[in-house]
Amino acid sequence: MNKSEFVEILAKKTKLSKSKCDQFLNTFKDSILEVCSKGEDVTIRNFGKFCLQEKGQRKYINPQTKRMFLSKPKKFVAFKGFKSFKYGVK
Repeated sequence: MNKSEFVEILAKKTKLSKSKCDQFLNTFKDSILEVCSKGEDVTIRNFGKFCLQEKGQRKYINPQTKRMFLSKPKKFVAFKGFKSFKYGVK
């Protein structure tokens, strides 16, 4: 499912316009990114937790040149669903 399909379902269930639902999702995402970029976690009870994680450097070899490279460390926002959210699927 992509974002536009999710917005359509959200609009049907809430009886709001698609543009309002899309605006809500964008604001929700931007707010989580803003808080997580400050190093804080976002915990939504009975849903899950968004937190900033860092993936360290790794070594890799270019198969054509046989040269070894180091990748740059990457930061990303990770989501961990609570048990009630994860196992609530029917």
